[in-house]
Amino acid sequence: MKIMQMTLVPLFVAAVFTFGVVAHAEEQRVPAFKLTSLEGKKFTQDDLNGKVTLMVFWASWCGTCKHELPGISGLQEKMKKQGFQVLAVGFSDAEANVRKYVTANPRTFNFPVFYDTGDRVASQWDVRGTPTLFLIDKKGQIVLSHAGGGLLESRAFQKKLDTLILSPS
Repeated sequence: MKIMQMTLVPLFVAAVFTFGVVAHAEEQRVPAFKLTSLEGKKFTQDDLNGKVTLMVFWASWCGTCKHELPGISGLQEKMKKQGFQVLAVGFSDAEANVRKYVTANPRTFNFPVFYDTGDRVASQWDVRGTPTLFLIDKKGQIVLSHAGGGLLESRAFQKKLDTLILSPS
């Protein structure tokens, strides 16, 4: 039994980091926050109202983030005319590293990028790792959270996104 546990635990941990974990949040209001984009635009929780939003907490050193961000960019491009937006929040990293990565990968970042000074917003949102993603409805309610990679391949995510896009408010 111990041999089985010793084998299964590392496999489970590897799967979580590779494929992520989707948690269906009981709808909860987005915590109050203030961020400034790398271009200097101010943004608060009130700017989420009226759009379905995917909030992505990431870091430039995160291999899973580097793998997932181009797909998220593709989703943004595909869905932007349907009232969907992506917001990327760099945290657990130096601001210079975030800026450098964004500048070096302009095709990946077709959405606003913010830097979370002191990881304050990540802490408010109870982010414990990178990447962590939150799907937010048009009323500013968190409806789904995801830690790790693989969110875009998740049927639960795709179904929830489609439902939110089609809902009137």
